[in-house]
Formats: sequence, C-alpha cells, structure tokens
Amino acid sequence: MQAASHHAHSLRPIEGSLVGMTLLRDGHSPDHRLRYEASGDTIVVHEDGVPESTVLEWAFGAGAQGSTPVGHLGEQFVEHRFSYYARIQDLAPTFGHPPHVSTRFAELGLLQDKRTIFHCFNCHATGVRQGPSGPELTGMFPGVQCERCHGPGSSHIRAAKDGASPEAVRREVVNPGRLPVKVQIEMCGECHRLPTPDMGDKPELENPVNVRFAPIGLLASRCFRATGTLSCLTCHDPHEDARPLSDFSYSEKCLVCHGGDHKPVRLCRRTERQNCLPCHMKQASLGLYLRFTDHRIRVY
Repeated sequence: MQAASHHAHSLRPIEGSLVGMTLLRDGHSPDHRLRYEASGDTIVVHEDGVPESTVLEWAFGAGAQGSTPVGHLGEQFVEHRFSYYARIQDLAPTFGHPPHVSTRFAELGLLQDKRTIFHCFNCHATGVRQGPSGPELTGMFPGVQCERCHGPGSSHIRAAKDGASPEAVRREVVNPGRLPVKVQIEMCGECHRLPTPDMGDKPELENPVNVRFAPIGLLASRCFRATGTLSCLTCHDPHEDARPLSDFSYSEKCLVCHGGDHKPVRLCRRTERQNCLPCHMKQASLGLYLRFTDHRIRVY
C-alpha cells in the first residue's frame, strides 16, 4: 500500500518522460524553442541560440498535480523553468517562477542554493544528508520511504529476529500515531510546511499561497484550537493516497463533534448527512493548473 502511494513516488529519476518534446519560449517566435533529448539516464535541455544546456536528472512530485524537473546547470542544481501538469497533461511554467526572465539562460531554470535544494531532496526522499556543497545523495532512496517517518529500522528488525515481545518490537521504531497531536502535525509540517512567527491567525488570507500548505491552515483552524485532538492523521492515512473529496469518510470525522442535536446549525448540510467539504473546506486555485483544499475549516 505505501509502496504504491504518492508519498513513495514523490521523487523519481527523470527517465524519458520529456524526450522528444519541444516547447515554445514565452513571447518568442516559433524558431526559439527548448528541445528535450535523452542522454543515458538523464534528459538534456537545449535552448535555441544559447550555448548552455541543462541536464535534468530528477522529477519532483508524484504526478497527481504534476512534477517539476530538477538537474544541473554547470555545478549547481537548477529547478527547471517548466513543469509537467496533470490537468493539461503538458508542460507549462513552473509555479513560483517569475513570469518574465532576462538572463540568457534563465529559460532553462532557477539556480538553487545548497540549503534550499537540500530541503527539497530531504522532503522528497529518504536518507539524504547535508554535504559541504549541497545534498549528499549517495545513500538516498527516492521517495518518502518507511524510515523517513519511522526512523531507522535495524533495531526493530533485530528485536523481531531475537524473539522479543511484540511490545518490545514496537518500541524499537517511531510510531507517529502515538505522539501528541500537535507533534504529529509538526512532523507532517516538516515537509508540508508550518506557520512562521510572522503569520497571523488567518494565514491563507494574508498570503493565498499558504492554502498549498495544509498544516498551516489546520493549526489556525477553530476545529484544532477548540478540540486539541484534530491532527493530519484524523483524516489521512500517510501510507496511502488521500481519498477523493467526495468520500463521505471525511464528513464522518466532522460528525464526531458536530453530529449531535445538542449543537444545531440551521441550514447545514450535515443535518442531512451531506458532504461537509464544499462549505467548509473549499478548493482554491493557485495559478492556472494547481488546486488545493483549504484546511482552515471555516465558513465561506
């Protein structure tokens, strides 16, 4: 189950997915194009009229929303200027990149400093170490694997082989489900992002991009603040993909607190056991091709 999940495929070798594609440069004539050519296990991006080329090695993202190629431009990691988006099944400008570029090879991507690119690999892979010149990938396993959340498994395996009791075997591995609720959210937020000290109590309104980062909205929600029991694991099993928004199991979690007659709400869908999400967890668009569920859990 986990091995087939989006988490497990959040980073993968670029392989040949873009080979043969050409892309018209923004605002230029048809004879100015990017060309994608295979080179061993990588893809080389050539821009017409520019001597530099980008070697793409990794695809970041499992493809549910899309994926962004990352590689090298000279000695430095570069995030490609164009990403693949599932909604259009094609390439388009990478979200967050400036709409216009001026340097001669900026169409190929944005150079990333060693600290930033380490965090990228560390969240999309397992076993990444920080080296003097950037992420050390020698012992890396692409994607979010078991040890990324549960810690090293060698002592856990050894205890099982030595015939230790089931409880002793369980103690030898981290179980995030046993951690305090806020710690669970903070653990997910290491990669899915957490509030910064300068954020107020309406982060998704202060900066619409924050809707992309579910823990930020969840921690600001009244549901979390009032109960202290709501965490990411309340609704999501990290070993499998998120269920469709139409799945009533999400609303069933809401009805644990809001289902009784002692808390009447006029004209509320839950009185007829309808889906709560269209009113309280709407989806928001970021750019042209990305949509995210607002985890602020509010009345729109």
